[in-house]
Formats: sequence, structure tokens, C-alpha cells
Amino acid sequence: MHRSATLRDVAEACGVSIATVSAVVNGAAWVSDDTRQRVQDAIDKLRYRPNQLARGLKTRRGYAVGVIVSDLTNPFFTEIVRGLSHALRETEHNLLLCDSDHNFEIGDLNLRMLFEGHIVGVILVGDTVREDTLRAYTRRQRRVPVIAIEREYDIDGVSCLLTDSEQGSYTITRHLIEQDYKRIAMIAGPHEGPGSTTYGRAQRIEGYSRALREAGRRVDRGLVAEGNFRYSGGREAMHRLLTLRSRPDAVFASNDMMALGAMDAVREAGLRVPEDIALAGWDDIPVASLITPGLTTVAMPKQKWGEAAAGLLARQIPQGGKHEPVRVKFPVELVVRQSSLASSVIGAGDRG
Repeated sequence: MHRSATLRDVAEACGVSIATVSAVVNGAAWVSDDTRQRVQDAIDKLRYRPNQLARGLKTRRGYAVGVIVSDLTNPFFTEIVRGLSHALRETEHNLLLCDSDHNFEIGDLNLRMLFEGHIVGVILVGDTVREDTLRAYTRRQRRVPVIAIEREYDIDGVSCLLTDSEQGSYTITRHLIEQDYKRIAMIAGPHEGPGSTTYGRAQRIEGYSRALREAGRRVDRGLVAEGNFRYSGGREAMHRLLTLRSRPDAVFASNDMMALGAMDAVREAGLRVPEDIALAGWDDIPVASLITPGLTTVAMPKQKWGEAAAGLLARQIPQGGKHEPVRVKFPVELVVRQSSLASSVIGAGDRG
């Protein structure tokens, strides 16, 4: 077995000090371009790879990326974390995971811990921290890039990976209209607090409303119920919708967990999906295709988010605070299953 090249080997190969090689490896600005190129050529020739643990101990900076997730009990978020973990391994970064549990107090504490713990980057998944808290930390520690997934921040240095929530909501509502449902309700996210900006609450309500208006239908705000993005919130919101004098014949929930809660509420009322009330969700979590009836939903680019976030960090971390934030909006895809199909379609044998 060949011995791995060391800093000393690289230094001797290009006639500079070990300190100079270390400065090049760590991106120090004082090294001249000519010297930097000679050192880099030697690194490439000798196939030298820095000892990441040793570098972390030497500089008091680790190689961990902090990830704060708003709800780890939701399979949607765990899928994103799984994709992130795989993508970060490819860039030789470890993942330090925190769960804010839909609580800004916990999320803010998580953010403080991460920024004080010498992490090299932060990824926020969902509505996890207060905007003012994030702005304060990014001002003080500009060297640490921050990427927000499915939450938009207008903060210098923070990149955002989003979906086209308005168009996705429009598409799924349009699908329900084309199935000839007359009273289409929506279970939206909370109006205030954690989750109120996640998933583009306002954009999704606008997409829903636009589809109704284009079809010549009145937008009835009484058909927009509020949930908490959890199973319990969907169940409670559906119970409220079922008490209306003229109940809906189709319901679009802003995530699959609430759609599952709504489905159980329909069954508890002695009704059937989709024969009595059609249902659709958002996220396309694994269980959506396994339950009966299968849940019509909007598929999110979970794998692409992980790849894009890891790729962004790999480019931004070496820039030491001089990175340019980006905003990327991914398209969504409607996945039609039996839960939203009209009885006439099901009778014709199309099971979704």
C-alpha cells in the first residue's frame, strides 16, 4: 500500500514552506497567484487529500453542515433530509440535524447552536426560524452560507430553493374542476406562526382562487379552512368543513399529512372517498401511493432539492462570505390517483 502524500511532501515538491501549502489548501488570500498555481500542480500530481479532521481541529472549524427541519415526523421532510445526507456525503460534509417541531423558539435556539458551533453552512427546510433571527446571525457571520428550502427569505447571503406553489395549486384545483366537482374546498396552512409562510400559503390560495375564477365560479372564503400541516390539523379542518350547511364535494389539502387526516374524518362521518368527497394533497409522500384509495397529490422535487443545496454549498463555502445568493424555482407535477376521480371515471375502469 502506498503512503498517502502529506503537506510536507507537497511543500518539498514545489519548494515552498509547509505553512504556504496549508495557506493554499485553506484558501488564504495572501498567497501569490504563481505560488498558488505551483502548489496546486503539486497537490494534483501527488494526489494529496487534506485530512479534514486535522484541519477542523487546527482551525477550530468543523466540516459539518447544520440542517434545521420544521417537522421530522412528516415523511416529506425526512425524504429531503435523506437526499441531503446522500448529496452532502458526495461533497465530504457531515450533516448535523435539528428538528424545530413547528416551534420558532426551538428553531431559533437550533440556529444559535449551529452558528456558535463552527459549522460551514446551514440548510433550513421549511418554516423553522424567525426572519429577524436569521438576518441577525447572517450579518454577524457572513462567511457561513445559508440555503432555505421551500421558504423564501429576503436576506443578503441566503439562497432559496422553492417550488411554483401558485401554479401547482392552480393545476390541482383545475383537475378537480375538470372532474366536475361543484364545491371545491381547500385546507390551507396556518395564518400565523410557524408554517404560515412555508409551502407558499398565500400563493397556493391564489392558485386555487384563480382556477375557480377562470372557470366562472365564485371564490367562497368559507370553503378555505385552516390546518397546521399535520394529520391532526387536516382531520379537524375536514370536520369543520363537514359541518357546513352545504358541504364540499372535493377538498384540496396543502400537504399530504393533512389530506390523510381529512380522509379519516370523511370515513368517521360515514362517507366515502371519492364517491362522496374527493380528496387531493401535496408532497407525494410514499404512503400516498400505498393507501386505498391512492391519493392524488402534487409531487415535489425532493431529490433535486438535496442535490441543488449540496451543490450550492460546495460552491459557496470556499468563497468565505463573498458568495452570491440565488433563488431557484422548481416546477411541480400533478400525480392523479383514485382519490380525486369522479364516480363516472372510476366506473369506467380508470383506477388512476
